[in-house]
Amino acid sequence: MNIIKYGPLFFVLFLSISITIILINEKNNFFNNEIKELEKNYLKQNEERIKEEVNKIYKYIKIKKESSENLLKQRIKNRVYEAHQIATNIYLNESQEDHIHSKEHIFKTIKHALEGMIYNNGRGYIFIDNEKGTNLLQPLHKEIEGKNFYKYKNTKGYEFVNNIIRTIKNKTETFDSYYWYKNAKDKKVYKKISFYKYFEPFNVAIGTGEYIEDFEEELKKDILKFIQSIRYSKNGYIFMLDLKGNILSHYEKTFLYKNGLNKKNKDGVYTIKNILNFAKKYKEGFINYKSTIKPSLNLTSTNKISYIKTFEDWGWVIGTGFYFDDLNKNIEEAKKDLIASNNNIIKKIIIVSLLLTIIFIIISFYISKLISKMFITYENDLIKQTNNLIEKENLLVQQSKMATMGEMINNIAHQWKQPLSLISTSNGLLELNQKYNNFSQKEIEEAIEAINLSVKNLSHTIDDFRNFFNPEKELKSFSIRKSFEKTFKLIKSEFNNNNIQIIQNIEDIELYSYENELLQVLINILKNAKEELIKLEKDKKRVLLINTKKENNYLIIEIQDNANGINEKYINKVFDNHFTTKKDKGGSGIGLYMSKQIIEKSIKGKITVKNNYFSFENHNYKGACFIISLPIK
Repeated sequence: MNIIKYGPLFFVLFLSISITIILINEKNNFFNNEIKELEKNYLKQNEERIKEEVNKIYKYIKIKKESSENLLKQRIKNRVYEAHQIATNIYLNESQEDHIHSKEHIFKTIKHALEGMIYNNGRGYIFIDNEKGTNLLQPLHKEIEGKNFYKYKNTKGYEFVNNIIRTIKNKTETFDSYYWYKNAKDKKVYKKISFYKYFEPFNVAIGTGEYIEDFEEELKKDILKFIQSIRYSKNGYIFMLDLKGNILSHYEKTFLYKNGLNKKNKDGVYTIKNILNFAKKYKEGFINYKSTIKPSLNLTSTNKISYIKTFEDWGWVIGTGFYFDDLNKNIEEAKKDLIASNNNIIKKIIIVSLLLTIIFIIISFYISKLISKMFITYENDLIKQTNNLIEKENLLVQQSKMATMGEMINNIAHQWKQPLSLISTSNGLLELNQKYNNFSQKEIEEAIEAINLSVKNLSHTIDDFRNFFNPEKELKSFSIRKSFEKTFKLIKSEFNNNNIQIIQNIEDIELYSYENELLQVLINILKNAKEELIKLEKDKKRVLLINTKKENNYLIIEIQDNANGINEKYINKVFDNHFTTKKDKGGSGIGLYMSKQIIEKSIKGKITVKNNYFSFENHNYKGACFIISLPIK
């Protein structure tokens, strides 16, 4: 709807801008000579400016690198001085008359305080060695505390521990430089600078150290962070690349530390690759190319000239540049006369734009009304289709019941056999008595009573099955135990005839729900279990476990068989509509589908199935386990 309302307005604005650009381009033809002169002056001035900016950054990096070792020395010296002062303060405080402690206690206190002085993102630490070359404190490598390194040499044969011992003997402080591994897995040694200071109360040296490479890496990060923040003029920035094509500094933060070797501009040119090739060949100079982006306007493939210079020590390429379209800023003064002649045209464009806007707004409102009517019609159709779908769903529920009618009728036949047989026997007895009159009055009365009891049994059986096929839904309170009793009445003959043992652990829990709907689900699941159990060999035990329990105001029903479970490739499909593995036996695939619909849509519960291993009577079994979760209220 918003597109229809505001689309014409955007079209008018686009048309107005397009006309304005065309008219301005025609006027600009009169100023070509002046523009060329301005371009020459601007080009020269800006080339000098960007060259100066690059040289300033180059000098800044060079100075920082050259002073890095001195800066590192100062930092580690400050750390040792800080640790030395902490140790001194602890010693003086613990040695006061009001609470004098043993030297051993004081030294432990000092160690505890200094081992927490971890810096440089976990790399830097304070260590303590004595005059014999034994390490007394090593926070990051506790395994070497107490070990002696008096004769220990690095890969170049340097015994750096002797320098620590000399510092203690001379009661002084000193820097040391040597090569050492960063960790136990390293095969390469790196240059390290350390500083040691004598601590008189315990005749030991307190020290720390840092690898120059690690320090330089942090220095690089600080330098890059500073360079990334540099802005000059309006859109000026410093870009920085390494020789592998990684972007180290750029106006666009999303480009940082990404490789740009394979990045093309709109013309298909590898801009960064060309810059690096130029830097490798010439080391420094001006290069003309089309940039991938202009920060101020978000333009792409804009003509740009940059000055670049290679800082070879670190393999960095430093550069900055300017965009040719910035020439328009210096041409603005030459366009003043053109602006005056354009005012009348702009006024006419505004009038036309307003008229077009009004016309298109009217059209948009008209179209929106038409669309609104269409939506209303569509909504009514959707409601109608939804109602039809609900009716079909209800019909499908009843069809699911009717799908089991054949088996139910068979169950009726099984349950009628015994009472019908008894009626037949009693009736035969009465006929014989009428013909021969050779039975006592008591025998005749017992035969009549047997007939009456059998008729009542037949009547109850009909009522049970008639209630199952009743399509009406009624919310009421009922006992889950009695619901299972009703279920077993309908199907017990099938299970008895097939030697299926039903183990019931059913708690007497009250529900407020649709009992008849639930009965249909229970019969569907039990019927499916029966069909799988009768596939077992006749000498195999056929077991069906039924458990119910109450959890967090929900009734949990678990129906577990020992029919070896459901094929894993089908287990996620058993509740799908019309999915069945028994098509050749007349299976419809709607029983479990409708069970899921009833439980989750009508009763607002949940039904799942899984393959489960269980033990019964000292035997291990595997089978399908259906789990039904029902809200109690």
